[in-house]
Amino acid sequence: MSANGETSEALFHIKRILINLKKDPTGAVQEVDIKGTYTNLSAAKTAAKQTLSDEGYDNEFFSTYELKGNYEGEMWKHGDECQVYAVAPESGIFKVDIETAENKLGFVGGPDGKVNKELYYVLQTTIHYNLDRSGAKQDTTIEDTLDTADQAKQVALKVLLDDDITKENFEIYETKGQEGWEFDEDTMVHAVGKGGENYFVQVIKRKQL
Repeated sequence: MSANGETSEALFHIKRILINLKKDPTGAVQEVDIKGTYTNLSAAKTAAKQTLSDEGYDNEFFSTYELKGNYEGEMWKHGDECQVYAVAPESGIFKVDIETAENKLGFVGGPDGKVNKELYYVLQTTIHYNLDRSGAKQDTTIEDTLDTADQAKQVALKVLLDDDITKENFEIYETKGQEGWEFDEDTMVHAVGKGGENYFVQVIKRKQL
């Protein structure tokens, strides 16, 4: 089993989302971090439920704190990926999700199922301004996981493009290094769709401990 140090066909990423209502009460400021990658789903579920505690939060900090039970027939209203849903009156809404992806590079989990190495994640954030002008309707997905920065950057530059979609399909398509670039160090691509939706592609590095 992968929990004993073998690989698996899938990776299970723990994704922590903070909808920061203190910074913007509309919910448009959403902070996403990847807290770990596992080759064992059971181990990932256990770790996901410890994420907020590991970040230093006590249950008393939250006015609402719900854990997914993962049992048949459960009436869970926060989506299949979500393992933790919590509301902090002073901060906002916390969600801890497990996002599943193909283990294309054959990463190996340690005895605890966790991939214990430096990883580079390619993230795509879509802000659906075409559906909600406040920017609160948005989602971030992990498009790929790699073990070198150069590989991740090359993948990031191609995430929004394929044989049928080119740069000309966007109202705006810009990449890091262009004149006038105004986004943070991790962002590789920014694009605006014909309907007004915004896309950001980032590469973030996380050392798995």
